[in-house]
Amino acid sequence: YMDFRLVLFRSSAPRTDIAPDMAFEASTVLAAVGEAPYEWRVTSDALAWGPNAADVLKITDPSLIASGRAFAKLLDPDNLQTRFDAVMRSATPDKGQGVPYQVQYALRPKPGIDTKVWIEDVGRWFAGPDGKPARALGVVRVINERRAQEERLAYLSRFDGLTGELNRWHLTDVLSATVEESIRQRASCGFLIVAIDNLARVNEAYGFDVADEVISAVAKRL
Repeated sequence: YMDFRLVLFRSSAPRTDIAPDMAFEASTVLAAVGEAPYEWRVTSDALAWGPNAADVLKITDPSLIASGRAFAKLLDPDNLQTRFDAVMRSATPDKGQGVPYQVQYALRPKPGIDTKVWIEDVGRWFAGPDGKPARALGVVRVINERRAQEERLAYLSRFDGLTGELNRWHLTDVLSATVEESIRQRASCGFLIVAIDNLARVNEAYGFDVADEVISAVAKRL
């Protein structure tokens, strides 16, 4: 793993046991799969990227990602965790082989425009003589489609896809919590069940798609 990263960011004295065109091939492979490598020098805050980083991150001005602080300005304020958190607030010490991290966060690549780009950031940070993070090597890639799918699945685990109302499992949880709270507070609560009369006739006369529209319209009005 380390040898591969060092090829991507090799110094003026490259290793002699690595083919001269290997760095180019590695960058080409990463670009082909939509990933961009980086090296973050924590002490100087310098952030070096592979040649395809601007395309991957949808950035028009490379200076916007030239340092950790500059990169942080593009982060969505609603992020629960960022690369900085994963590296600088890690509770795991570096015992000589680095500490792996993996985090997802959203970028707003164009200031003033409400467009998010979801990023998966996978890497490994290495400590300096003081034991604190001094350097991080990693790869980022855009995961908008996967994030949307995950959010959709999370939504469907709680809500009905047709009406947007609570599904049976989530409804059961809400009812249980509501009843327990009412008992604790010595209060009262109510539960209303609504049914659509003659829905089977709508199915027979107009088909299931129209019946679904009826169900959705009733739910929306309620």
